[in-house]
Amino acid sequence: MTFNENRWELDAVFYVTLKLWKIYKTRDNMTVSELNSIISTTLIPNIVILVIYIVLGTCGNVLVLLVYSFQMKEPSDERYFIPILAAFDLIATIYCGTYTIYQCLHQVTFTSNILCKTTQFFIGLTTFIPIFLLVIIAVQRYLKVCQPLKPALSLNVKRTALILTFVISLLFSLPLAFVYGSVPFQSTTYGITGSRCGKLKEGHRLARDLYAIAVGILAVTLITTLIVLYSLIGLKVFRQLKLNKRKSSRVEFRSSMRKTYEDGASGTETSGVTQNNIISDLDSQIPNSIKEQRLGNNHQTTLSQLVGSKRRQMNNRRITYKLSVMFFVITLVFLLSYFPKVMLLLIEGLNKDFWEKVSNIERPGLMFIYHMFIINNIVNPVIYAFMDVKFREEATVFFNRVIK
Repeated sequence: MTFNENRWELDAVFYVTLKLWKIYKTRDNMTVSELNSIISTTLIPNIVILVIYIVLGTCGNVLVLLVYSFQMKEPSDERYFIPILAAFDLIATIYCGTYTIYQCLHQVTFTSNILCKTTQFFIGLTTFIPIFLLVIIAVQRYLKVCQPLKPALSLNVKRTALILTFVISLLFSLPLAFVYGSVPFQSTTYGITGSRCGKLKEGHRLARDLYAIAVGILAVTLITTLIVLYSLIGLKVFRQLKLNKRKSSRVEFRSSMRKTYEDGASGTETSGVTQNNIISDLDSQIPNSIKEQRLGNNHQTTLSQLVGSKRRQMNNRRITYKLSVMFFVITLVFLLSYFPKVMLLLIEGLNKDFWEKVSNIERPGLMFIYHMFIINNIVNPVIYAFMDVKFREEATVFFNRVIK
């Protein structure tokens, strides 16, 4: 081996040793604040997204509340829960969005135990209340669609359901103060110990396990209830639409035959395809005594009243079906937006050191998934605008009034 080769090897060993020494010294000299600054910098895209969440959710839900307060002052039975849901969505958007931004900025310097417990309690409250509201809405839709002959939910029943929703949500949220707190955060990369807001790892193990089981049973029960109710609603709507399609085909055939006969026999004017469709449908349902009255002078008035009643009934049924589909979409978005967070919570429960082992490259993506539940609180106004024609019309009128 030549002298130059030996010198090159010595230089390489010296260079590697120097780099390792610098890394070691950096780890020794790095403070918790510096580590927190590094992590917070990687979460800047998440903070920007959260700010967008807050702006969109606030504007959308405030619009819903303004339209229902000034334009639709007396919402129908069909839309009773919409402004209530919008109010909780507004609170959840502002509160959860602000807290998660604060959490991104204090990943390893979250030292306030009381603040952590308080924020987790309110996050639980803003999670449980909407899902109970969605269950109440699903029951209401089921009664309207599948049990139309039974009386609808009275105002007192709705108010009682809202009170129970708040009480049960409060009972399930209070234990979160004993489950979460400021816990040590041991960075495996830099060897620094900080603190973060997370699940407590020590103490009250049995109580935490019982609470987790209770929440799991509640979640399975509520989700199963939602699936069953909306499945029955969807089956009813599908059968009704299929029946209406068959009936429409028969009515159109009868209408065309009658029109041909009347044009050839008496030359009298017909009232149009829509009215003939409804009249032919009524012919098969009207008793013989009423049919005989058609020969009298008042048969036109009787038919007009029956046609108007039939039209109102069909229109109300169509509105009920559309709103049922809208609430189903809202429920589906709720479940999909919370599913990723639930999965991460399960992984976090199985692996106590999950967040400590996450690298700075992985953390932004995982935090984005963890915060996806806020999407549920900002998309509902968009769903109203696309699927509720009445709300869209009233919102347009409200905007015109504000601009003028």
